[in-house]
Amino acid sequence: MKKNFFDIGVLALGLALGFGGLSTAHAKPKVTETIKTYAVSATSVAGLVQEMNEKGPKGFWAFTDWYVRWTGDCKLSVTVDITLPKHNNPAKMPAEVRTKFDAMLAALTEHERQHGRHGIAAAQEIEAAGCAGGDAILKKYNAIDVKFDKTTDHGRKKGVVLR
Repeated sequence: MKKNFFDIGVLALGLALGFGGLSTAHAKPKVTETIKTYAVSATSVAGLVQEMNEKGPKGFWAFTDWYVRWTGDCKLSVTVDITLPKHNNPAKMPAEVRTKFDAMLAALTEHERQHGRHGIAAAQEIEAAGCAGGDAILKKYNAIDVKFDKTTDHGRKKGVVLR
């Protein structure tokens, strides 16, 4: 069954090659955010919903993966990969449909970016801990992501709707 909502996938990968001492004055984790899109072209709300259900990543409208990595001397990096829908010709949508799509997309983008911020916070906490207990910190932020989706109904309570 196709879902008419999106979900967040979080894959956090810690590469702990040893634990070095680290002061909290250490540089912030390197953050790389990538936004990928998939094309939609429908010009009706129903068509857009159907197209996003069919073409969206992993059967969802949007998806975010975040990865935290660290080295033996506790240098951290975070990669946040967000996939979102993008209309390939928004001028063809009737004004009312475009307004609804744009509002949904803005809410969807913010929701996905919040998931990315969870990954960044995980990296900052791991760094502050001198890379000790990194795997437990990753599990904590995975749980935060799950709770975030539950409390926002996968963003629906924050405007990720298209009707």
